[in-house]
Amino acid sequence: MSNKENTIQNSGFGSKKPMIGLKSESLAHQVASIIGRKIVTGSIQPGAPIPTEGKIQEEFSVSRTAVREGTRLLSAKGLVVSRPKIGTRVRPREEWNMLDSDVLTWHLEPTPSRGFIEHLMDMRDVIEPMAAKLAAERINEEQKAVLRVAINGIEINEPASAEQIEADLLFHHTIMLATHNPLLYSLGGMIEKSLAFQFSIAWNAVRKTPERSRKEHREVCDAILAGDGERAFKATKTLIQSTLHDVEEADIDQ
Repeated sequence: MSNKENTIQNSGFGSKKPMIGLKSESLAHQVASIIGRKIVTGSIQPGAPIPTEGKIQEEFSVSRTAVREGTRLLSAKGLVVSRPKIGTRVRPREEWNMLDSDVLTWHLEPTPSRGFIEHLMDMRDVIEPMAAKLAAERINEEQKAVLRVAINGIEINEPASAEQIEADLLFHHTIMLATHNPLLYSLGGMIEKSLAFQFSIAWNAVRKTPERSRKEHREVCDAILAGDGERAFKATKTLIQSTLHDVEEADIDQ
């Protein structure tokens, strides 16, 4: 990323940081990112107007086209709606596209709230046990080999290390792939950044006593490799509930 792009990423309304020099597509995304972060962090509340086109143009020295394209991006993500006479306003939170990659990223920066992590856990609890059951029934030999590599990485690497988090992501990604359901593994890909952050929290919480979590991952792995769908379902339920407990015990801002 160039210095100019870094300047834009770090700027906010009132900073008078020009965006001159970037392509119009990049400018539009930068406009959307600045406003989007303000929306998801609550700086601009649902129902409130976003800054006017003129205000954004003046603050960042961008064209009207870039501002309008940025607003369209936010609209496509479900964050804002434009109406004649009332301008562009933030939509209710329940109407946001929470699985959009940008919206997820904005929730993770700089640090996600405990509530956001718990919502993610709810979603995992609904989806992952059944995914593990399907994986046990459908996994192929190549995917079994990858799953063995992943569980080995979870077991031998230092808890919460980059290597172990990478192995944990591979573990869950492989299970989703092994369902042979493109909707499920696409969903896993969309929330990968959120999972990485959550895994870091959970493994840090059990850094001194990681044996239980490693054992629970191994239980899921063994059940899938054995082709036992019901056992894989139950083991994944146990793993997710334990992870939720670890996250709740962690020091996360509310």
